[in-house]
Amino acid sequence: MIDLDGRNLWGRADLPLAGFAVKNSASRGRIFSEVSDPDRLPFQRDRDRIIHTASFRRLGGKMQVVSPRLGDHFRNRLTHTLEVAQLARDLARNLRLNEDLAEAIALAHDLGHPPFGHSGEVALDAKMRARGGRFDHNLQSARVVEFFERRYADFPGLNLTREVLEGLRKHETFFDRGEGKSVRTPHLESQVVDLADEISYLSADLEDGLRGGFFSISDLKKCEIPAIAIAELPNLERSAIVRRIMNLLFRQIVADSKANLRKFRIDSLEDAQNCPARIVAFSPEFFAKFRQFKKFCCENFYFAPDVQAVNRRGQEIISTLFDFFVENPREIPRDFLPEVEGVERVCDYIAGMTDGFAEKLWEKISNHKI
Repeated sequence: MIDLDGRNLWGRADLPLAGFAVKNSASRGRIFSEVSDPDRLPFQRDRDRIIHTASFRRLGGKMQVVSPRLGDHFRNRLTHTLEVAQLARDLARNLRLNEDLAEAIALAHDLGHPPFGHSGEVALDAKMRARGGRFDHNLQSARVVEFFERRYADFPGLNLTREVLEGLRKHETFFDRGEGKSVRTPHLESQVVDLADEISYLSADLEDGLRGGFFSISDLKKCEIPAIAIAELPNLERSAIVRRIMNLLFRQIVADSKANLRKFRIDSLEDAQNCPARIVAFSPEFFAKFRQFKKFCCENFYFAPDVQAVNRRGQEIISTLFDFFVENPREIPRDFLPEVEGVERVCDYIAGMTDGFAEKLWEKISNHKI
C-alpha cells in the first residue's frame, strides 16, 4: 500500500541506489510547495512536465550541427536530446545513480539553446556582451523552466525540483545552493548528463559526418579511438562502426568513473559534492585520446565549408533580428513576457525561436515587410 505522500514508493525506488546517489526520499523539494503525487516519483514528475512544454517541442526545429537544408537525416536538437537522455539513463543505472533525475536533467539541458546551433549561441552572446550582458544556453535552460514556460496558475515556470535545477547549472563550481550550503561540484547525476552530452554529441557527429561525406572511414583510422573500434570489426559498415565506438566510450566512462569513486573514497552524496575533482570522468590517459577524436570532428565536420557557410548565415540572421527588435521592441508580440524589458526580452524572444521561424522573420525584415 502506498501512503498518501508517496513515501513508500520513494523508499522502494531508493533501495537499489548507491549511497552517493540522489535519493527520491531526500529530495530538497520544490521552490513552491506542492502536494506529492502518490503514483509518481518527484523526478518522474519533472520529466513529464519537461516533455509537455512548447520549448521541448521546438527543439525539433533547431539544428544540431548540420542544417536540414543539407539533408533530412541529420540530427536536430530534439533527436540529440533524446539520445543524451537514453545514454544518461544507461550510465546512471550502471553507476547505481538516480535514473529519473539524470533523465529529467538530460531532457531539459538544451531547452534554452537558440536557433542555428552553437554558432547561434555565439552570435547571441556577442550581442549581449556588447550591451554588458551575456548569453549561455545552460543558464537559459534554467531560465526557461523557472520562468519562461507558463503552464500553471500557482507559480511561474515548471516548479521543478531543486536537484534538476542544480543539474541545469552543471558548469558552475563552488556554487551556493541558496540554502546556506555551498558545494564544489554538481551531484553525480548531473555529471552523468554532462558526459552523456559529450559522448552523444561526438558519436552523432561521427555518424552524420560519415553520412554527409565530410570524412571517410580511412580518415577515421588516423584517430586512436575509432581505429581501435574499426580494428575489432569484420564489416566496416557505418552503423556498426558508430555502435562499436559508442560501446567503447560507454564501457570506458563506466570503468573510469568507478575507479574515481574508489580513488576519492566517495560513499555519500556529500562526499561527491565536496570532491575537488569530477567523479564521472575519463582517466587523463583516455581523455587525451577522446580530445584527439573531438579535435578530428571539429576540423573535419564542424569547420567544414558547407557547415560554416550555414553557420555564418545563421549568425547573420540572429544579429539582424537582435538589432531590429532592440530598435523596434513593439514588434515583439505583446503577450510575450510583458514583465521583461530591454535587451533581455529581445534575447529571450530570439533564443526561443526555431531555425525556420527565425529565417522567415529575417526575410520579412530584409524585404521591409515588417
